[in-house]
Amino acid sequence: MGSIKTLLYTTIDLLSEREAREILRFTRLLKEKKEVSSTLNKLAVDETFVLPTCRPKAFRIVKPVQGKGTPASRLLIEDRR
Repeated sequence: MGSIKTLLYTTIDLLSEREAREILRFTRLLKEKKEVSSTLNKLAVDETFVLPTCRPKAFRIVKPVQGKGTPASRLLIEDRR
């Protein structure tokens, strides 16, 4: 295993800055890549569950409704006192 790492070190010395940056980005991606959990593998074959093939679209931003009067949380606190 040491010879493979030695070969990598030697090869990296010969790379340009741009190529080295690309290799570094690739190795980081490899480290971040997670294995699919056994639970998801079990659910994937179950017809009850449908796994999305792509990311869901972002939700649109909704402004909260401004109610009139005293907020219910404040009424509850006052009621408990």
